[in-house]
Amino acid sequence: MESRQVRHFLAAYDTGSFAAAAEKLGLSQQAVSKSILRLEALLGVRLFERDGRRVRPTAYAELFLPHARTIAAETDRFRADLGDMMGGREGRLRIGVGPSAAADVVARAVMLLAADRPNVRLNVLAGIYEMMVNDLLLGKLDVIVAVRQVERIDPLIRERTLGDIPYAILAGARHPLAARAGLILADLQDAQWIGGANIGAVEEAIEASFRAAGVPRPRPEIETTSVIFAQAMLDGGTHLAILPKMLMARDIRAGRVVTLDIDAESWTRPLIVATRVRAPNPPVVEAFMTKLAEVMRQTDSR
Repeated sequence: MESRQVRHFLAAYDTGSFAAAAEKLGLSQQAVSKSILRLEALLGVRLFERDGRRVRPTAYAELFLPHARTIAAETDRFRADLGDMMGGREGRLRIGVGPSAAADVVARAVMLLAADRPNVRLNVLAGIYEMMVNDLLLGKLDVIVAVRQVERIDPLIRERTLGDIPYAILAGARHPLAARAGLILADLQDAQWIGGANIGAVEEAIEASFRAAGVPRPRPEIETTSVIFAQAMLDGGTHLAILPKMLMARDIRAGRVVTLDIDAESWTRPLIVATRVRAPNPPVVEAFMTKLAEVMRQTDSR
């Protein structure tokens, strides 16, 4: 089996036609069709049903698909690592990070890794976990570190839990409630709120706490996915927010943001590190995950 045959199969699967696959690959339709015919002959099964200009993947194609993606991803990974080695580097690490993790844990782990392996090329990309999984499966990322917002089981993804990330009600240091102790949830009913979008399953626990207190949960006047905007709004002293404490760790340490003293149960979500099941973890990935665990131990001991 040739790697180009695998790529031709993936292009046909993703586009739904040999013509579109050929255009995507910069080849003739005849070349793509013959390549897939040879692959089918090699495997001894039919991968596509031809239906005019369209092709429909068979059950055999669905079975082959995750293996094909792994082959293509690992081939790309090897070529990149080989190029780095020939250029005097120790390889590369492509990290996908959720906003809650990127601000503190991943940054500290990257600094530790860079100190030990200064010749490693690092690429750090930000995003929401559910949106980065496809890039992980395609080999565009080597590892994802993010707060798990949605319970999911994917047989192609290996997840390790690094620890729990606490959420808190946060206020800017100039907010009228910032200096008050012994607050209860009912004290927050008249406050203005900024909400984080896509905060996922923790919403249920927050709702339950407000129900238990016998008060409706206030709805945010503003929703945002921007950490920088949330920081600016909190710093203005007019709004409250329920966010991961880690997201505002530097602002809390600097005294610009405070955690309100609220009589309510704690809210947490797991911080996870995800890798591909079918791909061996290169040494640099294992080294990075070791640094992540070290940082989390330091965080828990504070």
